[in-house]
Amino acid sequence: MTETIETPATDQTDHTAQVVQVEEFTYLDPADIIIGTNVRTDLRPDHKEFRKSIKERGVLEAVTVYRNEDGQHVLLRGQRRTVTAAEVGTPTGLIPARVVPQPADADRIGDQMVENIHRAGMRESEIVAGVEQLALLGVSAAQIAKRTSIDRPTVNAALAVTKADQTRNRLDSGDLTLEEAGIFAEFEHDPDAVARLEYAMRYRRSLTHEAQRLRDEAAERAADAAEVERLRAEGLPVLTAEEVEQAEQEGEVLRIERLVTEDGEPLAEEEWPNVPGARVHVVKEWIYPEDEYDEEAEDGSDEESEDCEPAEPYQQYVPVWVLTDLAASGLRRRGGGSGSSTADSSDDDGESAEAEAQREQQRQERRRVIANNKAWASAETVRREWLAGFVARKTAPKGAEALICEAVVTGHYTLSKAMDHRHPMLFTLLGIEVPTGYYGAGHDECHKIATKATTPKAATMTTLATVVAAWEASTSKHTWRSPSAWDARVLGALAQWGYQPSEVERILLGEEPQASTDSDGADDATEGNAASDEASDSAA
Repeated sequence: MTETIETPATDQTDHTAQVVQVEEFTYLDPADIIIGTNVRTDLRPDHKEFRKSIKERGVLEAVTVYRNEDGQHVLLRGQRRTVTAAEVGTPTGLIPARVVPQPADADRIGDQMVENIHRAGMRESEIVAGVEQLALLGVSAAQIAKRTSIDRPTVNAALAVTKADQTRNRLDSGDLTLEEAGIFAEFEHDPDAVARLEYAMRYRRSLTHEAQRLRDEAAERAADAAEVERLRAEGLPVLTAEEVEQAEQEGEVLRIERLVTEDGEPLAEEEWPNVPGARVHVVKEWIYPEDEYDEEAEDGSDEESEDCEPAEPYQQYVPVWVLTDLAASGLRRRGGGSGSSTADSSDDDGESAEAEAQREQQRQERRRVIANNKAWASAETVRREWLAGFVARKTAPKGAEALICEAVVTGHYTLSKAMDHRHPMLFTLLGIEVPTGYYGAGHDECHKIATKATTPKAATMTTLATVVAAWEASTSKHTWRSPSAWDARVLGALAQWGYQPSEVERILLGEEPQASTDSDGADDATEGNAASDEASDSAA
């Protein structure tokens, strides 16, 4: 279809109507258009969202062409759209084009430079406004992403910002990027969480990691509250987390099992609920399976143990009977009121102080382990989400071949084990259901993954994904406690390729978490959460 736009020319001396062809509008096959000389050389042909938009919705803005002496259409403006349409196709197979007279070379070069130099992308605040308008029309997030070819995380962030006025103002003022604003919007209702995010930004820590820790901590608090309500429903006088905190500020929360009667005798367990002021404190205790000694497993052979992964530590709820008012209970601490000489007392005080210092050191280490275990669990969520995007790359990043070579030539344990088990973590990261049910399950799926990589670049990327997934499958809460050289090698490579390790992950790289120098107490929040799991330490 061709439309000619005409304009009548008026001449004061010649009233003869003249018709001058200004331009012609038509639809052309992009493969038939000759790509003329252009000042733009980097077309960014691998821009995924742009290619997807062209393929699904076609070229929305007409390109500009002229006819040469042979009647062929030569491109003037719209090189990137034309080249991409020729590569990925359009719904109709055609693209809109404006046909104009052939310009002089100087005009062509000047116009192309102006078009590219002064082209401005949409501001992120404008993207939020556009997403908001589509949402108000009832368009779902998935459809917004499809219609606009904006990736889903960006759409989700924009939708979150539309519901958070303070964060939106910061985005409009340029204080936050859209990605950052999406995170702040999620926690705008929680001033303490916002303070922690601000702290992370100030010290250039990962907002993504801090946000995941906040989510995990919120989920943990919800689970704690649910356990309290469950025990209360059973008739137990359970303290809430807030009541425990208040009691600790006003005095102490003491375990009844560690107290004695006035006669110095421990109180029978069945009598604990009858003690005046007795309450129940729900304590979480970490269970470390590797610390449990299994005599039956010790047979003097290491053949089977080589393939055994240490069991993951886990937490369990334990209801503990406690007192918050020792004087009203009729009980006392163990050892209270014992008589001794001054010299003996002095010696005992020295031993007691030394023992207490040792116990405090042990408590500090336990709190560090608990805090880092929680931090690792949060970091694992972020890292695996990032890896899911990484393994979907079309080409491997710089340095990939060296990592692959090291893993294959040395026959690294993580890779050989993944091969024996048919790469379950690779399936997980690729979004493929992990086959189960019989020995060798997954062989066919592995064959499909391998044969799909038909080019050298694709084969390299698939192999890299396999090596990295094998390492990821070997990681656990034990990893930060005993990092290996291979852990440092792989995580260091991932960091070079764009991943931002969290504080606890940096231990694998030989970097201990830095102590806070800020006075706002942001780090105290996470340390306090770990300390709450050690509540039993406050008992006498």
